[in-house]
Amino acid sequence: MITVLLVDDDTALLGTLGLFLAAEGHLVRTATNGSDALRLALEIRPDILVTDCAMPAMDGIALVREMQRHADLASVPVILTSDASRRPHVKLAGFLKKPFPATTLLRQIHRLSYRSSRRSSDDRPMKPPSYP
Repeated sequence: MITVLLVDDDTALLGTLGLFLAAEGHLVRTATNGSDALRLALEIRPDILVTDCAMPAMDGIALVREMQRHADLASVPVILTSDASRRPHVKLAGFLKKPFPATTLLRQIHRLSYRSSRRSSDDRPMKPPSYP
């Protein structure tokens, strides 16, 4: 089980994605803006952060930049979601153009958690799960 911090000002989308990821066995925490997300991330140190680009108080790009300034958060993989088709010039582990299928997000999360588990463990190789 991994901890995913979901950040989006669209509470309906946040709730839907949160339920979907929780049903897949992940611990999900949520925030509706970048400022709250940064405070929460410093508190819980999520395994993966998924954030929308356009939000009030602090947008997703500013959140990514702020996370890079904190040693405890600089290594947390970030998946950015956006209505825009161009990927911004910030360090990201993934980018999803809205709207996207929840299974696509799940695949990216599992890919990132698989990479992380491979780096932190020298045990036998694990195969990442596959989804439709």
